[in-house]
Amino acid sequence: MNATGVLLAGGKSSRMKKNKAFLELEGRPLVERSLEVLHAVFAEVLISSNKPELYAHYEVPIIQDESLDRGPLEGLYQGLKEATYDVVFFVACDMPFLQGELIHFLAGWIPEYDVVVPRLHSGLHPLHAFYHRRCLPSIRTNLEAGRLKIIDFYPSCSVRYIEETELRDFPDLSNIFCNVNTPQEWTAILRR
Repeated sequence: MNATGVLLAGGKSSRMKKNKAFLELEGRPLVERSLEVLHAVFAEVLISSNKPELYAHYEVPIIQDESLDRGPLEGLYQGLKEATYDVVFFVACDMPFLQGELIHFLAGWIPEYDVVVPRLHSGLHPLHAFYHRRCLPSIRTNLEAGRLKIIDFYPSCSVRYIEETELRDFPDLSNIFCNVNTPQEWTAILRR
């Protein structure tokens, strides 16, 4: 699709104690699994990381934060600024079971809304969501004010929450939306 997919790989992985992007599942690092899905869906794929040397061999443009320690909101801001397309899908690099079909489903509400974000019983998934370039002023305002929680800028944008009931054609949502934060969670994923 004529949109940009951004893989957010700038986290500190402090609870995991190692870079989550390079955890291996079925013999492949998570970063490679995610890039494969993003390349199959999007006309443009970018990686957001402040350690570009780790990802240089993937031959994907790498964008870096202008200001460090502002978390994923800074990654969203830079990704929206650098993307060729107005519509950008952002996903965290620690989601091992990313699914292209679900991404296409979510894209159905763009560009009518500024944000399209899944809302499951377990909560919102702002790092598996679409954002329109129209969000840039709101994100910049929040960054300048030190409000770094992604959802804090949502009230100033048009947001389409995709409820779990709307995702009934995707029966394995707990897998699709699982992410890895701790060694224990990773062990549980490897046992699936």
